[in-house]
Amino acid sequence: MNNKVLIIDIGNTSTDFAVFENGNLKDFLGFFRLPLEINKAKEALNSYKKSGGFIDDGVIFSVVPNNDEAVQKLVKEVFDKDIKVFDWKHYKLAKKLPVIKEAIGADLLADLRQADVEYGGPCLIADFGTVTKLLQTDKDGNFIGLSFIPGIEISLKLFSQNTALLPEFNKFRVNKNRLGLNTFESMNHGIYYSTVYYVKEVFKNLKEPNTKLIITGGNARYIKDEFKDAIIDQELTLKGMYVLYKEMSK
Repeated sequence: MNNKVLIIDIGNTSTDFAVFENGNLKDFLGFFRLPLEINKAKEALNSYKKSGGFIDDGVIFSVVPNNDEAVQKLVKEVFDKDIKVFDWKHYKLAKKLPVIKEAIGADLLADLRQADVEYGGPCLIADFGTVTKLLQTDKDGNFIGLSFIPGIEISLKLFSQNTALLPEFNKFRVNKNRLGLNTFESMNHGIYYSTVYYVKEVFKNLKEPNTKLIITGGNARYIKDEFKDAIIDQELTLKGMYVLYKEMSK
């Protein structure tokens, strides 16, 4: 098994670069909006290499196929390594009930694998990314259900795209103490609490007793304080991707 592995998570909003050493997340090299920030990603990888960093292998986990080739070329240029794209559409999730017919995205597979390895079932994983995703497993770790709502950035954009007067905001700020007193505050307040109560209500009404709530994803930083008894694991997806990498390397 290789010692240093570059894990690349190509998401809809950003692409994360992280190096695992002997199974542990050793260096987080940054997150970048691709293709716009491909040069910044190149600078980060070159800076890591110049400081003595190297990789033995790597793998791309992607939900944006249009960015795959550019990232492969970037890794080849910086590290002289040819790395593969994880084939999530044909990955066979062992702990999956027959009712789940469709392929499950690379990021969701990683969440499920790491939750099973590290925490066990039953659990509800709340992954706050471009899309807010809830994944449920039973007591045996079987994947039994999934729910989506638009994430914070999508929700902010939908206001302006579907109304004549509401503006688009790129920055999300929360005022927890009162309703908004202007358009900006009102939009943020609504998005914040619709997201928080969505998770709380789904979690409250689960049929599986003793279910653990696991919070992860880039936008978890905005809402994690609302979930005092939850497991907060911002590295869940990346760690799960490393687990999947090990499986595909056997």
